Amino acid sequence: MKPSLSLILILLTFGTTNLVAQESSNMDFPPTGGMWLPSQMPQLEDRLRDLGLEIDPQELADPTSNTLNAIVSLDGCSGSFVSKDGLIITNHHCVESYLSYMTEQDKAALKEQNAKRAEEGLPPIEADIDYMRDGYDYRKGGERFTGPESRVFITFEQTDITERMTAGLEEIADPLERYNELETREKAVLKEAESDPSIRAEVRSFFRGEQFILIRKRQLKDLRMVYAPPKAVGYFGGDERNWEFPRHVGDFAFLRVYTGPNGESAEHANANKPYQAKNTVPVAHGGPGLEPGDLVMVAGYPGRTNRATTFAEAQDTVGRTMPFNVEYLGNLRDVFRELESRNETLATKTQPPLFGIENYLKNNREALAILDGIGYLAKKEQLEKDLVAWTKEDPARAEKYAPVLERMDAIQKRYEEGWKKRVFTRGLFHGYFNGILNAAMTIVRTAKEKEKPDAERLPSYQEREYDNLRDGLRQMQGTFAPEIAVEVSTHFLKRLLEVEGEHPAFVKALLGEEIMASIDGAEIRAKMATLLNETSLADPETRLDLFQHAAFDDLKVNPDPLIQLAISAEPTILANEEHSKRQAGEMLLVSPLYIEVLRDFLKSRDQLMAPDANSTLRVTFGKVGGYEKRDGDDIKRVPAFTNMRQLAEDEHQPGRKDFELPPRWLSAYQRARTNGYGPYGDAFYGQLPLNYLANLDTTGGNSGSAALNAKGELVGLLFDGNTDSLYGDYVFDANVRSILLDIRYALWVLDEIEGLDALLKEMGVK
Repeated sequence: MKPSLSLILILLTFGTTNLVAQESSNMDFPPTGGMWLPSQMPQLEDRLRDLGLEIDPQELADPTSNTLNAIVSLDGCSGSFVSKDGLIITNHHCVESYLSYMTEQDKAALKEQNAKRAEEGLPPIEADIDYMRDGYDYRKGGERFTGPESRVFITFEQTDITERMTAGLEEIADPLERYNELETREKAVLKEAESDPSIRAEVRSFFRGEQFILIRKRQLKDLRMVYAPPKAVGYFGGDERNWEFPRHVGDFAFLRVYTGPNGESAEHANANKPYQAKNTVPVAHGGPGLEPGDLVMVAGYPGRTNRATTFAEAQDTVGRTMPFNVEYLGNLRDVFRELESRNETLATKTQPPLFGIENYLKNNREALAILDGIGYLAKKEQLEKDLVAWTKEDPARAEKYAPVLERMDAIQKRYEEGWKKRVFTRGLFHGYFNGILNAAMTIVRTAKEKEKPDAERLPSYQEREYDNLRDGLRQMQGTFAPEIAVEVSTHFLKRLLEVEGEHPAFVKALLGEEIMASIDGAEIRAKMATLLNETSLADPETRLDLFQHAAFDDLKVNPDPLIQLAISAEPTILANEEHSKRQAGEMLLVSPLYIEVLRDFLKSRDQLMAPDANSTLRVTFGKVGGYEKRDGDDIKRVPAFTNMRQLAEDEHQPGRKDFELPPRWLSAYQRARTNGYGPYGDAFYGQLPLNYLANLDTTGGNSGSAALNAKGELVGLLFDGNTDSLYGDYVFDANVRSILLDIRYALWVLDEIEGLDALLKEMGVK
């Protein structure tokens, strides 16, 4: 599966913001490369036409077009409207946190109900509730709210504001002041842009600060679960088959977003009505379906890539960052797996973070090996040598650009010291791993920032963020348990103490000299267990009350031990953030020059440059097709499609975790052996296609993205990449393939297995 965007952002120790489309000599199957901005699509019209595009290219160039306005962000995943009544299709793995929230809500309600029954002398109601395991069908419990943190974002406007953001920055000598000025300008822009409570605006940097674009989105808050298949279908093959092909995964789910009675964005309420989508993606059905060689386009919100790095940055990535991430994630995975094994409750609560950890661990580990195998660093070094040589060919170019690489390398080295301590401190207080410590820090920092006028506060703690912060404090309950907080805190505190040098002051205050000297895990665990036993922040209402009403002076005398820990650690967190801002402030004056010369150099080679992925709306395109894979001394041909016969007869393994299909899937397959697959089967082979390959340029955040055919019809969902795509965040070439769900599998499941005719009719499927 594509890695979780939020986890990627946690782990990256430095970021770059550009990518370069890579060309290949393999003209039989040319990779397109590039996660293109809509505004860049007109430059690619001829290529798209050559690949078979039938719709107006303007459909891919305008965020408000019938096509692109139907593409939504789920804040970490992508999706698309498939009916006028707000029905959204996305990946199953994108809704796991929603299913976890629903499970916890129903378990808590059942516990409360049984407590009342016990008072009345009645026997308890026995129910085994687990929507991640069993899936969800709206006919049994209605369309269920997916939690206060769930959001749908629809891009409707993009405006270049580069001049407003960058004018005069070079005159500010201090890097931190320069960055803060940029931040001040951004806050002013956002205040103007968010003229309506339903509008969410953001300022995004492209090409390493060369360009700034204001993006306005409609934000919808009442998102509900409609249908998700069992995990045995949605994540068939488990982590063992992650990033592998052939795959046989039913990685799809349906959501519906609601608005207030008059169509306004509104909090969850029973009176709300389904959102009336202006545009929808038509679902392909009844035709011949995709075949190898067909054009396929993916529209979504890819997260992060790191391609137009300098050679020194690439060396640092391969030599330091990625090996560290492999070790870091491996140790963290062991912590969560041990927690998972303790009992059923912890197994449910640990699933969302554990999924992301295992996913990104495999990505880093295997990508590291592959980058070495393809000579990534040697190619980067040669590219940079060629760039320097080309620059020197023109005296004016040489004078302007010659110092750029040296300046960038010097900035990078100057800010490396202490990086491990910053990473471990961030992990200790990050909500993805440790919700309750994150909640304590959120309460403390919000109260401290409230002492300033709103315009002067840190962006994450301005009033425009209060809804998101409140929702995070509520939804944290779905993955919180005292045992999890104790073990995760112990893990990060031990890692901090193992790093040589001066330790943060808050660690000394928390643990004392004796525990720090011994780095005794048992003593750290006992200390954290005491704090978790004494805190009142496990109660959601207490967290919300403190967030809403507590002043910073009130918190200073609050006896809660986690509040006091957060107050003690806040200066370290702030210093770490300012360290990153100072580095970014230095780069602001250098990296745009690097991009400028790199773009001109690549243009001299007839290559077009696309900005790096940064969670904004993008389009990528390629062809359906398999590839050749080396297996020892042999070359193995990997076909483009997998099918239902393979799943039921070859992959299904009774009694083996992650490889056992639900009985009703097997029964449906047996019926299909006699009756066929109707309009969903492949016309030539007579089988039901499940997953397929295409040479698309995608990354984390693209999960759930709509895959469109030449007519602009929905033919699948992007959910993963092959092993070679593991290095795709750093370089794109002819071996990279994305893995997609064939929409025919999803439609067959709704029709033949689940009998969800109403959903099919709603999507216009006959």
